[in-house]
Amino acid sequence: MEIPSWPSGAVRFDGETFEYGGGELHRVPVRNLLSIEVKPPKAGRLSLNFKYRAGLDTVKTGAWIEQQHEQGLAAFVAAVQAAMSGPA
Repeated sequence: MEIPSWPSGAVRFDGETFEYGGGELHRVPVRNLLSIEVKPPKAGRLSLNFKYRAGLDTVKTGAWIEQQHEQGLAAFVAAVQAAMSGPA
């Protein structure tokens, strides 16, 4: 599953690993994700905010997603959140 992010890059999820970035790709195992959410649009872009553990640190960052990808982004976030919850 992949959603393009602004200005260049993408957020990806394969069921086990969350990836984000453009030139520098960051890979986060789903077990290290603490939160992921979508904020309302500003200037035509949605804010995808996420927080994860990186060693002893906690990283809070995000990506801008064009509003035209809103439906795909909702499915993307739901898939990541389901994986974060573990097996049903």
